[in-house]
Order: sequence, then structure tokens, then C-alpha cells
Amino acid sequence: MYSYPNQIKKLINEISKFPGVGPKMAERITLYLMKNYQNAADELKNAIDGIKDIKICKICFNISEEDICLICSDKTRNKNIVCIVESPEDVVTIEKTEKFNGVYHILYGLINPINEIMPEDLKIRELIERLNADDEIHEAILALNHTVEGDTTSLYIYKEIKKIKNNIKITRLAKGLPTGADIKYADEITLGQAILERKEI
Repeated sequence: MYSYPNQIKKLINEISKFPGVGPKMAERITLYLMKNYQNAADELKNAIDGIKDIKICKICFNISEEDICLICSDKTRNKNIVCIVESPEDVVTIEKTEKFNGVYHILYGLINPINEIMPEDLKIRELIERLNADDEIHEAILALNHTVEGDTTSLYIYKEIKKIKNNIKITRLAKGLPTGADIKYADEITLGQAILERKEI
């Protein structure tokens, strides 16, 4: 039975590993690259190679082209408020609302013992050290999903912050976000309103 050459099958297999891309979609993308090889494939290769130059911000752990990201280095941002999020995608989503002018801290995940993700696997220790070292920070916003993992992580962080700074205000996004919803898929109006109506824990 006829099949694609090995190099094509290898590319289909690699593309199918992308989130949300199944074998059929991977096949279509591969054939598109074959058809438009000179431009599309070269541009894709250059873009992928460029990822090697991406850095992680030393302050908030956002992805950046410099050691300090554009948000942390922006002097117009309110450095007194830190918004704690799960991933860099959440930063982009919140920024689109144009309702928040503080800074961020990215955890890179949520506590999930079933999947063996524990507090020490996240950027929680770095968050606590950051809050402890900076007396100017007076509010921490827990912008985490209203899921079991999000609630568990929020409660854990709340307790850890209170151990070192009892006077810091800790808020969480209002439940205008549907329970179980993922922040990155929320529309900008709903998410913006949730930020404005955040409640102290």
C-alpha cells in the first residue's frame, strides 16, 4: 500500500504533536509547506529558529527578548500591584482588556497532585521572595482559573503570602468568569469586568 515518503511522514508526525492539531490537520499543513516550500517553509524555519533568542524575564518570568520584559521595564506601570497568572498567554489576554496597568508574576502551571505538579514545581517560591523583598507591593491579584486546580493554587498562595506579609491585600478575579472556564478563552469584556470587580480574599 502506498504511503508518503519517510521525510513527509516524519514532518506530519512532528506537526501532529502540536496542541489541537490532529493527524489530518498535520497532513494538510505538511502538504501546504511542500506546495509553498520556497517561501512558507523557509519563513517557518526562520521563525522557529528565532525562538532560541527568546528569554525569560528575571523579574516576572514572562517571555521576552531582553533579560527584563517590556512590562517590568515600563516606568508607567503600577509596580504596587502584582497580577499572578498561570501562563504567558494569560498576560496577553489580560493586556487586551486594557483594564490593568500593574505588573505580573507567571507561575507556569497550577498545583495538581494527580499530575504530580506540586508547589515546588511552580514559580511560587520566587513569588513569595519577590513580595517579601519589595515593600512597595501592596496588592496581589490571583488571576487564576476558577477550577479545582486554580482554587487549590490560590488558597496555597494566599496562605504563603499571609505568612510573610499580613498587611498585603490579596484579591481574586470576580466570578464573572464561568466556573471551570479558562482565562485565555474568555472574551475581553468579561475578563475586563472580572478584573475591575475583583474581591479581597
